Amino acid sequence: MGNSRWRLETSINLALLNAKKANFLNDLEIVVSDWGSEIPLRDVLKLVPEAEGRVKFVHTTNDIATIEQKDSKFPEVIALNAAARRASGEYIGRIDNDTVVGKEFFRKFAKLHQNNPTDKLNLTDSFLFVERRSVPYRISRISLPLSLISALIKFFKSFFKVESAKEWGREFWWSPVGIMMFHRDIWQSTQGYDEKLIYWGWMEGDLALRLGQKHQVVEFSKYVGHDFYHLEHYSNLVEYKDRNGTATARKKNPVIMDNLNYKTNEPNWGLFDHDLRAHSYEPKDEFKVSGMSILSGLKLLWGCGLLTFDFLTAFISDSKNLLWSSFRIFIGKIRQKVLG
Repeated sequence: MGNSRWRLETSINLALLNAKKANFLNDLEIVVSDWGSEIPLRDVLKLVPEAEGRVKFVHTTNDIATIEQKDSKFPEVIALNAAARRASGEYIGRIDNDTVVGKEFFRKFAKLHQNNPTDKLNLTDSFLFVERRSVPYRISRISLPLSLISALIKFFKSFFKVESAKEWGREFWWSPVGIMMFHRDIWQSTQGYDEKLIYWGWMEGDLALRLGQKHQVVEFSKYVGHDFYHLEHYSNLVEYKDRNGTATARKKNPVIMDNLNYKTNEPNWGLFDHDLRAHSYEPKDEFKVSGMSILSGLKLLWGCGLLTFDFLTAFISDSKNLLWSSFRIFIGKIRQKVLG
């Protein structure tokens, strides 16, 4: 959707730079699942120098991808399993390709890991899930330079809305994912995402219920906060609210909550029977972090102006609805008194 390459580059680059600020860089591995690209992403993306040796790409070629995805536009569960199975870290987390990870997450996770386990939390025996904050589309669509989008997130992060399913009466793990992670031993024992769920949605919910049979399901934001920032790609609030419906033009996975098996895949889950390897990123040219320019400044002002317009429009609409509801209640009470 839209400027997908910019969003991917931005999320990877800022994860690396924020990990460096948190003294976590040497403990970080980023594995990108490159599904069906004709030209491998590792040959196209422009990443910061810190990416060398730390960012890896699992490229599933188009001939394999076409067979495995069947009638799905993108079998996310298989792509994610392929990356997880080839990751080398002690903890393996899933993050969308357009979600920025903040410095505080790395810092807080490192501290929790150092003191693990505690009376309240055992990282090695838990399904860990954090919701994300949303960077408005009016901002993400203008593809700001790295330094500018980083500064904007830093100064306005507390104003970005947390996308939580708890607002509509669901468990926290129904929410759009900021990060979902657990120990590599759990990945191996449960065999990852259910690879029958090749369509859109529900894969984290399925995992939460399956892992909950043997492990703790932890609302991890209570320990690390909401330091994940989704670079929004839905162009308006109507599309965003209907992302589970027609706004997402993909077939949806069925929501099945009962009689789930802890382990559901074949032994070769994650395309382990294919010769797929994690290739390290090799920089092609010297990376230069572009700073503030007149053009980027004007784009930012334009985006902020449109964002302000959106907020005012939503406020006026909500106020009109509230006034109309209050007026109807008032008229109803008068009618009761008159007729009574």
